[in-house]
Amino acid sequence: MQPWSMMTMWVVTTLTLLSGCQVPATRTVETISNGDTTVRLEAVLAGDYDNDEQARQASTRARAGNQVMAPHLREQWRLLERGRDHSLWLWHWQSQSQDQAGMVTADWLYRLAPANDGNRIVLTPYRAIDPAAAKAALTDKKDFKFVAAQWAELTPCALTGDWKSTQFSASADATACSALLPGLGESASLLPLRFTIDSDMLRAATFADQARGAGAGIDARRLRWFSGWAAINGGGPRAKAENQDWHMQRDLRLSSEGGRVPLRWRDGAASGYSLELARMSYPERKLSVLQLDLVEDTSGRVVDYVWANPQTNAIGFNLGWLQVGLMQVVGAGE
Repeated sequence: MQPWSMMTMWVVTTLTLLSGCQVPATRTVETISNGDTTVRLEAVLAGDYDNDEQARQASTRARAGNQVMAPHLREQWRLLERGRDHSLWLWHWQSQSQDQAGMVTADWLYRLAPANDGNRIVLTPYRAIDPAAAKAALTDKKDFKFVAAQWAELTPCALTGDWKSTQFSASADATACSALLPGLGESASLLPLRFTIDSDMLRAATFADQARGAGAGIDARRLRWFSGWAAINGGGPRAKAENQDWHMQRDLRLSSEGGRVPLRWRDGAASGYSLELARMSYPERKLSVLQLDLVEDTSGRVVDYVWANPQTNAIGFNLGWLQVGLMQVVGAGE
């Protein structure tokens, strides 16, 4: 990796300082702590999550022979419908891969309702009887209506949980739930056995995680989305100062957890470089950052990079031949 140029350091420092006064507030539960517990959970849980940082760290340790490879998991929780009995219907989608060698996906419908004691919440999963019909219904989330005949209730796999201050934790009876696995197919491996949501971190464990040990799980972080622009000189890294052949790309869109986008020339052809945005931790420096990498596509080599405070809402750099500016899009999803 190349050291930062003075211009690069100035650009990132300036963007970070400018954004420091307008960093959007992290989603917390205090603002709705006096409301219904199921509504409170929906408000905190809904979102997109990715364990990109955990998967990267585990991959490095696995190559060194110190740890079993952790799968890369993407999750979405979406509110679909509010029932007349004050229950909530949430759609839980998961996509899991192991070094991109294979992909397993699953769609679960969850009914959130207070437990009989009134203090806890029960999350009961439902499996689509006709996956194609369910997929069509889930595609149009605004008009979703629960039809009992299209879903099979998986009561033995229900999770029961409660609040501890700002943290919600829930778990299922693994023994009772495992009896249903043979009839659920490959997606059964992604059925949640337990999870904890605390601020922007979603820590969960599925049947698939049990193969890595009793305490194994997924540490996923809520995604933030950034959009912006890039100006790349037609002369590439060796462009001369007088070269004014600039190619603008104004549709950049990356997530904060391993989001990647190719840089293109004005005719749409690949430039040979990509941008990647990710949360990174450097334990030896006791440092956690949001890092923007410039990656050479053919080799996968990081040509240059910049970093900023993990909560910043602006990041970019100026390498002379390449200039990039990204801003967080508040309230944006995939």
